[in-house]
Order: sequence, then C-alpha cells, then structure tokens
Amino acid sequence: MMNSMIFNIPEDVDEASGTNTGYPRGKLEVISGPMFAGKSSELLKRLLFLEHSGKKVLAIKPHIDDRYDVKNIVTHNHLSHEALAVIDLELIKDNYTIQPYNFHTIFIDEVQFFDAKESVWFVEEALRNGVNVCVAGLDQDSRGVPFESTARLLALADEVLKIRAFCNICGKDAAKTQRLSRKTSRVAIGGVDDYEPRCHEHWEPK
Repeated sequence: MMNSMIFNIPEDVDEASGTNTGYPRGKLEVISGPMFAGKSSELLKRLLFLEHSGKKVLAIKPHIDDRYDVKNIVTHNHLSHEALAVIDLELIKDNYTIQPYNFHTIFIDEVQFFDAKESVWFVEEALRNGVNVCVAGLDQDSRGVPFESTARLLALADEVLKIRAFCNICGKDAAKTQRLSRKTSRVAIGGVDDYEPRCHEHWEPK
C-alpha cells in the first residue's frame, strides 16, 4: 500500500475540508490517437520538461498495463519513467493530497483503461484544487468505438493533441488501430504482435 505524503499546508487552504481556496483552476490537456502514434512519448516529454524545471509531478498508470514494465510508463521506443500503477484512481486520493503545494501537474497514461466516471471525478477534483492534469489515451478501440474515459475528458479539455501514426499497409496517416490477434475482449493488452496502426482504407474493425 502506498504511504501518505505529508506536507506543510499553506494558509489559503482549508485544512479541514482539503478544499483549495486560493489557487487558480488547473488546466487539462488530453493527448489521444491510435496505438503507436507516440501518445506516451508526448506525455513523457511534458513530464520530463517539468521535472527538469524543478516542478513536482505525479505519474500514474493503470495496473492492467504490464506490457513492458509493471511500475513504469514505458513507450514503444523504450522511453520510461517511474509511475504509480493503480487499479483505480481513488487509491491516489486515499494516499496523496492533490494540491499545488504537492504537485504542479499529474500525468495519467493509458487513461482509457480507467473507469470513465472515476476518471472525470478525479481529474475535476485535481483541476478545482489548482493542479494541472495531462492524460494520454486511445480515443477508440479496435472496433472504432470511442473509449468513454478518453471521450469524456476530451470534452472537458483545455488543450487537445490528436496525433496520428503511419499505416502499416500504405504509409498514410493512420487514425485507427488494427487488431491482429484473435482475442475477442474489448480490453486486450498487447503490442506489435497484436495491433498495428491503419488508415481508414485498410482498417477492418475487429
């Protein structure tokens, strides 16, 4: 279980309720697109920039995503950073005080794997408390159906980065994820052996 973090509470914070009373609202950035588009790379670029600038950050990933590493966000080109791997985001609130004196920005990778209602609740609370949030996630599954968590956060975002991959068939811009394996469940963790990016012309929903 994660240990609670203890910090001095500034005067403009209501200690009893934990409600921020003095900081401006945080901003939400959503990075979305198909698999192999570089979403996690874009997220880590922002995270590392803030760290090098001396800002406090918190990185979170879903526990279910263990493709490369259980405790790190790892991109397909092997860029990595330590993260809290959790089953649900409520565990973060139970163990960390989400306030600007603790964290400048919270980064959430593979946000589509978290519950939609829980994701919106967690992000909204962080923003209200003056903490910035940056999330990265798939916008659609391999059947072309939007992931609800990503879709809801896109609607709330202050900034959106929609990125594309390259189609493995023709090299054109790819906005779709093609399933190659015979797995049938909607959430099926996999890498290059299970998925590849495709353009609309060469994509087949599976």
